Amino acid sequence: MRHVAAVLVIGPADPTSAAGVSADVLSLAHQGTYPLAVVSEMCLRDTAHFEGRVALDPELVIEQARLILEDVPVAAIKLVVPDSVELVAALAELVSDYGEVPLILEAPALALHEDDSEDSPLAAAIELLLPQAAVLVADVSVGRRLVAAGFEGDEAGMSVEALASALCSAGAGHVLLLGGAAAVQVVHLLHGPEGVVRRDVFERSPQPVLGLSSSVSAALAAAMAQGQAVPDAVQTALRFAHAAEGRHFRLGMGTAVPDRGMMS
Repeated sequence: MRHVAAVLVIGPADPTSAAGVSADVLSLAHQGTYPLAVVSEMCLRDTAHFEGRVALDPELVIEQARLILEDVPVAAIKLVVPDSVELVAALAELVSDYGEVPLILEAPALALHEDDSEDSPLAAAIELLLPQAAVLVADVSVGRRLVAAGFEGDEAGMSVEALASALCSAGAGHVLLLGGAAAVQVVHLLHGPEGVVRRDVFERSPQPVLGLSSSVSAALAAAMAQGQAVPDAVQTALRFAHAAEGRHFRLGMGTAVPDRGMMS
């Protein structure tokens, strides 16, 4: 019987499929893995506006996740940091029971919770989820918010390398920060326990496109589920995400969305 690596994604339902579990299903399938999806939140949005995320009942989310985890051996878990302290705590307890499975943690840009205090969802994620993550994926602006929530000091003046180092010091195996600017290019930085592992430079899209961190983190989970080491998996994921971004199209009246393989 043919074996296909299964990846569990836990994240929001996004009606645009620009991000969230529906986006992850497209990315994972395109990368040759079998997607398993558990919805943890509902996004209120279209392609032009984002109004918020509504967390589902943590007991319901955990019950569904445990049902599938007890049924199917998964090769990786991709988790989107929720906008709820209670859900962060419940998911942290869940993934701690599967510590042998690589955890890819996405901190999305669509984190509207403006409270970066010590009892915010971001602070809870720093304490409870980050130490369990094989890789944290976030854009630079979200990385600054994570550092502001979890550390003392002025994160605004920190370099991208310093931000990544601080987040690694909180326990993440690797930190991938997306989107450092360099003229018409975009620079992504992977930081590990010993320092900077790699920098990848891509041409910046001529227009905004939704969902880069979603594409990267899902493709990263797929590559790691299929046995790639983190540096190689990051390269695979970034190439996939930028190719999807390059094939963007306008779905509605707002920002363009990536083509993750459904139209190529």
